[in-house]
Amino acid sequence: MTLLMKRLMKKTTAPQRGFTLIEMVIVLAIISLLMLIVVPNLHDQRKNASVRQQEALTEVVQNQAEMYTSDTGEEATIDKMKEAGYLNDKQAKQATDQAINPIRPTKPKA
Repeated sequence: MTLLMKRLMKKTTAPQRGFTLIEMVIVLAIISLLMLIVVPNLHDQRKNASVRQQEALTEVVQNQAEMYTSDTGEEATIDKMKEAGYLNDKQAKQATDQAINPIRPTKPKA
């Protein structure tokens, strides 16, 4: 009987496996600190990407406008370039939505 009692005592007093509350709180605190660092950087990167995308689209539209004018001798508009195949539907829609001027501004001579 004493052997049975020893086994029962050993099972009930054995350490439980798992995380304590303080360990969980520490892990959550570390995760929240990392999020405080990462989230603002993501916002800035998204903003920078949007600006660069608009600059790239402006460059493409103005380059295509120069090619259109060179090929046809007419002044380029977004609609004319789309009809002639110089811009695809998505580019034309974005250029119209962002009010991109297809005519490249001339640099003043110094």
